[in-house]
Parts: sequence; C-alpha cells; structure tokens
Amino acid sequence: MTPRAVSNHISVLEAAGLVTKGRDAQRRPSRIRLEPLAQVDGWLETYRALWSKRFDHLERRLAEQQKAGSRNQDE
Repeated sequence: MTPRAVSNHISVLEAAGLVTKGRDAQRRPSRIRLEPLAQVDGWLETYRALWSKRFDHLERRLAEQQKAGSRNQDE
C-alpha cells in the first residue's frame, strides 16, 4: 500500500470515529478508539451465536450425509 492509500484509509476510519489523530511535530500518530469497536463487537455477538449454531447444524448434516453415502457404497 502506498503512504497515500494508508492516509486515505486512516481518514475514513477517523471520519467513522474509530481512530483519532494526534500531532507530534511532523508526525500525525493515530490511535484506535476501543469504545466504538466494543459497541460493534456487542452488536455482532448476536450474529456470531446465530451463525455458530447454523454452522454446527450444517457440520452435523454433512457428517450424516457422508456416513449415509459411505454405507450405500458398501452395500
């Protein structure tokens, strides 16, 4: 990534309130703001649980189908 691309990405994150920019002589250090990310993490937790259950169910179904397929080949 070019320095300009990094700067653009940081500007987008700053506009979203996810980072803050400081000033240190010629440098412009950025800091991640954890509070908004914690809010996003809390919102996503519901979906994590939902998808985890769905993937567990899919894994069981695929295992059952694989077992049934191997039994049919043995016969």
